[in-house]
This record gives sequence, structure tokens and C-alpha cells, in this order.
Amino acid sequence: MKRMIAMLAVTVLSVIGALGAGAAVPYDSYTYSTQTGETQAVYCPTPYYPAFSIDKSSLGTPMVSPTAMCFDKDGCLYIVDSGANCILVLNSDYTLKKKVEDFQNDEGMFDFFSGPTGIFVTQEKDIYVCDTDNERIIIFDSDFKVKKILKDIVPVGAAENEDYVFLPTKLVVDSSKNIYVLIRNDYQGIVQLDAEGNFISYLGSNKVTYDPITKLWKKIMSKEQNSQMEQFLPVEYTNLSLDQEELIYAVSKAEEVSPIKRLNLSGNDVLIRNGYVDVVGDFFEEASDSAETPAASTFVDIVSDENGLIYALDSYKGRVFVYNNEGFLFYTFGGLGSQFGTFSLPSAIERNGSDILVADESTGKITVFSRTEYAALIAEADQAYNQGRYDESIDKWSRVIERNSNFELAYAQMGKVYLRRDQLEQAMEYFELGNYRGDKVTKTTGYNKAFSEYRRDVAAKWLGPVVVVLVVLVLGYYVFRIYRKRRRRA
Repeated sequence: MKRMIAMLAVTVLSVIGALGAGAAVPYDSYTYSTQTGETQAVYCPTPYYPAFSIDKSSLGTPMVSPTAMCFDKDGCLYIVDSGANCILVLNSDYTLKKKVEDFQNDEGMFDFFSGPTGIFVTQEKDIYVCDTDNERIIIFDSDFKVKKILKDIVPVGAAENEDYVFLPTKLVVDSSKNIYVLIRNDYQGIVQLDAEGNFISYLGSNKVTYDPITKLWKKIMSKEQNSQMEQFLPVEYTNLSLDQEELIYAVSKAEEVSPIKRLNLSGNDVLIRNGYVDVVGDFFEEASDSAETPAASTFVDIVSDENGLIYALDSYKGRVFVYNNEGFLFYTFGGLGSQFGTFSLPSAIERNGSDILVADESTGKITVFSRTEYAALIAEADQAYNQGRYDESIDKWSRVIERNSNFELAYAQMGKVYLRRDQLEQAMEYFELGNYRGDKVTKTTGYNKAFSEYRRDVAAKWLGPVVVVLVVLVLGYYVFRIYRKRRRRA
């Protein structure tokens, strides 16, 4: 019996090891390459594998439609279950700590959630819930006692709209207790409220998207005809999160505009986009006839970590896109399906250390993904470079290349280190291998910069000797002419 248990344990560990190495996962992982001059998907080792699921069997209570989640500073997980109209609170080991279905409101009466869709927990463990269908934001203390209820909020500029309804869906709260809210059917941007719920401003209004042909028709039509046509509205944000610097990451379903933004307090997009491709998710969709047709990602959530990596959840294909703070795509993982590790309708993403959690509101499950050695090496290499530990960075990127020789970014990052060291020939070699000409904004790195520096150094090295040689040759020529003339006269 003991022998059978031991063999079973070895088998389980072998399976886990295989998963960690990138085997036996129900999806392909890839990044994008421009080496051939065209944007192409290049498959890579599995960066994350599904470790386990959180569902009704593990919790001991039904979880119907998880639509939002977040962690508090103690590692407890808060889950909004829109289908069951409740909040689930899990311990740091993902066991059920509390299920909140009702509460006493600010009038001392028993109250209930109706279609809640968003949640945020502050460092002080105040809990903000978007009670969407009840048209309010409820602020609880750590014991789910109501501190304040924000309702009947009408942003300035929307007061003339008699049909305006305050339907908060997602929110974040900064250290000054300012609240940033997404409101259903409000296309003006992110609503900023103060701690008391007073409207401050709109933030990060998205650009209007439209059909060019329809726009042409609108130019030649009369005012009466135009009034009967569909009005074009800015794209609505789908979710938002705060990063370590309290800037806001926001995602939308826009196809013509950038679907991922990083907004400062002025509402300006400060996301760096120096990567091989733009920060837009998927570029192509594989068709049955092997043709490639454009297919925009539909982002529904985003989260970032302390090292500036961002994790964007695409519900269209059920994939997670991971970018660094310069806008380089590291890899994607996940997919649609019914197998463990795939999704039916992914709705929310969160991060717990190096683990990534993805909620599926259709199946009522949350999948916890663990990072493989391949992804860990990439993260460590990127972090080492950002912190100025260049020797370590080169070592890590070299180990990444051993596992994936097609990863252009690894070569480019090594080229940056050699450029910093003024090892220009090595820099050019690695930039060429990485097909990296240089960033689009500062133009302080890349093959063009390395070549320019190399050309200048070569010129500085040989200019003096070449000038001396030329001067000697010219002088020699004139001396020779004088010598010949004198010989002729003699």
C-alpha cells in the first residue's frame, strides 16, 4: 500500500513537472515577430500553466458568475458574484472566509446587492462595491458594516440628460480617497469623485470611432437626415486598475484606438509603446483556409505588478497578454474551450505574487495559473536590466535564448547592455539578431544608434592617421615633382 502511494506521488509530481516545463497544456503560447518584415505569431514555451481552480467544490458554496475580484493587503481575495448577488471573501489559502449576501444599510435596514459588478479594497481595508443595478456605490469597513452609500450622482455636463442613470460598474480608489468610476452608458470617460462622492471631472475620454463611409454620407446629408442617423459615441472603457505609481490602466473594446491606456492625473495616455508591435493584443486570427484576417482583441480587465509588467485579459480569445513597461509583448497564454486552463467567458484577472488568477463568469470558476521557469527568467532578466544589474541581465537573457531562440526581445535587450558598455560591434550583432532598429521616441538605442556610434568611433580612430598619410602623400608628391624638375634642368 505504501509503495502504491509513493508511486502515485511520483506520478503526480511528474505531471506537475511536465506542466511546469510547458507540456500538456490545452493552449499554445506565442509572441509576435517582425523578423520577416511582416507581423507574425511565433510560438514560445509555455509561460504559465493552470495549477488549480477555485469553484463551488473547493469553496463549499456555489459561485455562479464571478465578474470582479481583488486582493487586500493581507492576501485575502474578494470576489463579486453577480449571478448570486453576493461577495465572497477567501483566505490567503483560497478557502472560504465569509460570504456576504445581505447587510444593514445606512438607515439600519436589511439590504441586498443587485447585480454587483465591481470591487476595490484600500490599504485601510475599506471595501468599495459597485452595486450596479441598485445604482449606487457602497463603502464598507473591513467587517462589511456600511460606512457610506454614494448614489444619485450626476456628473457635470450630464445634468441636461433627463435619462441619465448612475450605473457604476468598475472602480478604483487612490491613497487620497479619490474614486475613479466607470459608469455604464456614460461615454465621456472615467468619472472622478472625491471621498464624499462629489463629482470632480471626467478623465481620459476616448476618441470617437466611426465608419468612414458613413462619415462621408453625413457630410453631404441635410441636418434633418443627419439627425435620423446613428449618433457616434466615444468608446466605453470596460475596466480599470491602479498601478504602483497610482496611475490608471484602462482597457476598452476599441478597434481604431489604443485599447490599453495608462492615464496620468491629467487624463493623458503615458503608456510607452516601444515594442515591435503596438499594445493592442492580437493582430491576426487564423482561418480554416490558413488565411490570416484582422481580429481585434476585446479586453475586459487589466492588472500590473511592482516591476511594471501588465497583464491584459482578452475575452474574445480567452488569452492573457503580458507586456513590460516599454510596451514589449513578452508572451500570451490561455484560450477558449472547456478544458482545464481554458475559458468560456473570461471576465476578470488578478495577480497574487507571480500567480495569475482568471475568472470565468460563464462556468463560475477561477483558474489559478503558476509561472514556469521560462516566464520567470524573462521577468528576472527584465527586472535586472531595469535595476542596472546588467551582467545578471545578460546571463538571464542568454538562458531565455537557450529555451527560445526565436525571441527577438532577448537579443534586443542584450544589445542594449552592450551599447551601454560601448561594445558597439556586439551591440550591432545582437540588435540585428533581434531585428531592433531603435525605439520610436528617444532614438537612444537600437541598431541605428549602435551603428552611428560605431561609425563615429571608427572615424575618430582612423581620421588622424588617414589625414597624416594624405598629407605625407601630398607632400611627397610635390617633393617628387620638384625633384624631377631639378633633374631635367641638370
